[in-house]
Amino acid sequence: MKGILTFLIILALLSIAFVIGSQNEAQVTVNYLIAQANLRLSTLIAITLSIGVGVGILIMLLSWLKLRVQLMSAQSKIQSLEQEH
Repeated sequence: MKGILTFLIILALLSIAFVIGSQNEAQVTVNYLIAQANLRLSTLIAITLSIGVGVGILIMLLSWLKLRVQLMSAQSKIQSLEQEH
């Protein structure tokens, strides 16, 4: 059930991205610190969305790893306390 829900959410997001991309054909100039580029607005939206999702996943992964280490530490303490009694 969780896999189907995840698939439907991804499908909905891709559909929204397709609709937004098809409606934004204008050229925009993006100024970087050392360069500049002319991109279609839909491409710029896709790039910034991808970067945002990547940063979000990275932050969630770091938080998950921290919690995982805390859980393993707590489990080892529980096991050592159970062995004492």
